[in-house]
Amino acid sequence: ESTNWVQVEPVAITEEGPMFSMSPPGRYECTASGLRWVCKTHVILTSQFSSWEPHRAMMKSLGYKQGGPLLDITIISGELEEVHLPHFACFGDDPSFKKKVRVLHVEDCGVSIVKVDEVTRFHVKILHPSFSPKGVLMRSGLRVKAHCDLLLYQAKTAFLTLHAYLVPCDSSVEQAMKKKEQSYGYRSIRKPQPVKSLRMKDWFSLTTSSPSAEVKPPVWVELPQNINLKMKLRYDNTTPNFFEVFIEDADVDFGMKLISDVEGEIVWDHTIRKADYRHETTQNSQNQHFVDLHRTDLIQRVSQVKPILDKLLAKRVITDEGNSTIMAKRTTQDQIRELYMGPLRASGSRAKNIFYEILKELEPLLIKDLKGE
Repeated sequence: ESTNWVQVEPVAITEEGPMFSMSPPGRYECTASGLRWVCKTHVILTSQFSSWEPHRAMMKSLGYKQGGPLLDITIISGELEEVHLPHFACFGDDPSFKKKVRVLHVEDCGVSIVKVDEVTRFHVKILHPSFSPKGVLMRSGLRVKAHCDLLLYQAKTAFLTLHAYLVPCDSSVEQAMKKKEQSYGYRSIRKPQPVKSLRMKDWFSLTTSSPSAEVKPPVWVELPQNINLKMKLRYDNTTPNFFEVFIEDADVDFGMKLISDVEGEIVWDHTIRKADYRHETTQNSQNQHFVDLHRTDLIQRVSQVKPILDKLLAKRVITDEGNSTIMAKRTTQDQIRELYMGPLRASGSRAKNIFYEILKELEPLLIKDLKGE
């Protein structure tokens, strides 16, 4: 369906949002939001995501729920023949779906709910639109399926930690999650979407082929009885559910699967390759480990030696005898130097990874300084 549309990016970013300037008549689609429009003359417009929150109570009282992003569209010059708002609902062959879809229209004088002219697989069409915030609505209680995505983000830690978000295909949600995760230092791992639409409010589980993997849902999700490590597909554009995947010794490709609890089938199945996640900040361009790269500084500047050794002992990186040997040294510099020459050299990358994580916990300012943060 996208072959008939010219993909465009903003010509500028203004306070009002991304700005587009279309000189020739045509059919255009924003690569960031999925918004489409048809124009016969030169048009300059801006669009940005808006929040559904101020309108949620009104929508609930009228029996509607959101079906895609709320877009604040402003025409600076020219006019549009059509606008096509993105939605994530999958209506299949239901001939009555058009009756179940509306558009929220926000104006200075109030809010209205209007009918649509056409519903396609991923958009609803409005002819000769006026402009203000607009978004697709669906009838509440409608057990609709949704086109979904599994967004993967990787922490910049020595051990592999992934956040896996199961969300309806909504560009505003993707943008919010990207901003949130990147603020914590996470990076995106791109994988294809589920091949079929998924039913909203169904439960799903995530598994991996790695025998040492730990998979957990967020602790704030209230799990029903006999539901273990499962997640409910729901729409939330600020705090979506996510699975946390933790693998301490990740060093190979591994599989990851999303399984429908209701239908019992695999709905997403992909390989997370070593090349996907091996971008650790613990390695430099010459493949040198962080604790080796900064050995001199760490020997001179680490101060919390005893608590570091206690944690290394608990993780079995050092033995009781090794701990005694290190603590017998007179200065902290000699103690850390002995740690390098003994256990860290003998145990290899696993020990260095653990040491690095402990340093981040007990010497956070030092590590940030060495990383240039």
